[in-house]
Amino acid sequence: MSDEPLNRQRKWQLAHPERRTAHQRVNTAIRSGRLQKQPCEVCGTTENIDGHHDRYDQPLVVRWLCRLHHAQHHAAERRGASK
Repeated sequence: MSDEPLNRQRKWQLAHPERRTAHQRVNTAIRSGRLQKQPCEVCGTTENIDGHHDRYDQPLVVRWLCRLHHAQHHAAERRGASK
């Protein structure tokens, strides 16, 4: 490892290995065709879709949310309004 400071993404990866693994598994499944992105479960759009993990021990079980609703979901979780 170099002496360069860690960037924000690398720090997150090192701090959350189970989350990183889950994200990688979803990306691999999408690329291989075993998993297909679905419309946002809130608004139905098919643009800018993210897979949201409620449980990282089930890496291929995701909720499909557009970027806006994914961000709103995480904001609500931080406020304690949603789990």
